[in-house]
Amino acid sequence: MRVNSLWRRRLLWSAGVIVTVGLVTVGGAGWYYSGLVIDPVHTPDYPLMVTAVTGDRVTLSGGADTAAPGTYGLAWADGNAVLGPVISAAAGTVTRTVVKVVRGDLRPGVQAYLDRSMWGHATPAAAGVPYTDVKIPSPLGDLPGWRTEGTSPTWVIAVHGRNGHPAEALRVLPVFHSLGMPVLGIAYRNDEGAPASPDGKLHLGATEWQDVADAVSYARAHGATGIVLYGWSMGGAIVPMTVRNLPDAPIKGMILDSPVLDWRSPIALGAEQMGVPHFMVSVGEWVVERRTGLSFDELDHLRHARDFKTPTLVFADDDDATVPVGPALEFARIRPDIVRLVRTSGGGHTGSWNVDPARYERELRAFASSL
Repeated sequence: MRVNSLWRRRLLWSAGVIVTVGLVTVGGAGWYYSGLVIDPVHTPDYPLMVTAVTGDRVTLSGGADTAAPGTYGLAWADGNAVLGPVISAAAGTVTRTVVKVVRGDLRPGVQAYLDRSMWGHATPAAAGVPYTDVKIPSPLGDLPGWRTEGTSPTWVIAVHGRNGHPAEALRVLPVFHSLGMPVLGIAYRNDEGAPASPDGKLHLGATEWQDVADAVSYARAHGATGIVLYGWSMGGAIVPMTVRNLPDAPIKGMILDSPVLDWRSPIALGAEQMGVPHFMVSVGEWVVERRTGLSFDELDHLRHARDFKTPTLVFADDDDATVPVGPALEFARIRPDIVRLVRTSGGGHTGSWNVDPARYERELRAFASSL
């Protein structure tokens, strides 16, 4: 009996150690994975290498989207260029047309990234639109931004994506400028040059919408009587959250490009691409909620789709490898009365403009004019 009792105690002790180690391991992995979702990152990633430059042609190696059809920027540490169509593709390399080198020296050996926003971290001057630098008061401190001029009392507030930059809006500025609509491009909490959130973490729209609300107040204080909110990627999560929280604001329309309407979908896709076990996705989500106080259910705009009344234009690319298009398609299916859906293919995440600028701008102009 004494031997059995000792054996039982040792077995229970061993089992307890194994469970404890397992929980610590899973918890640590969940903490690490949650950080990939909510930790701000502003260090540029240059996955491409320029291997040859010949006249108006550049050859690139690396990356997964260098052969995407359409028009793109190519950005490197001290320069950027505008790239046109693919000329040829071989194993591991792609050769594209160089439309123009905007600044810097495009040469072999340069490390770069394909830039869907076209001009890197530039100002509206890069798109040929006059602008003024502004500061938007907020409880966290002044938010930096810029404002283009216009005669219309309806302003556009541009909200960039996760770890992004207001320059994401530059592609569409000429359309709004031609319509006389001022555009307010904003930085929000945890952006470079902007105040940090109290915990220094991204809240995926759960608190960032407050900064957009401050931008709405700024626009109204400077003469805006109507507002169009325009969001890319995570900005497409922040914009509908703003609309839900400001029911009395004069928001006349939403424009959403590759929007995150349900955070569980891109998180699960990212985990799959990284080879993260499926059960760890739920652990990571749970840790995110514990670390930030946000609720994935509250951030799921499909759950609240019936509550929206604002006319909405949605751009979604079928080859988006970052944010699955399913939620955007479902949002349009649920609310065909207010949603105009524009689907493209080949452009990837926030690449609907790049793959077909003429169509994109035509849809944009028609929607903005209808408001």
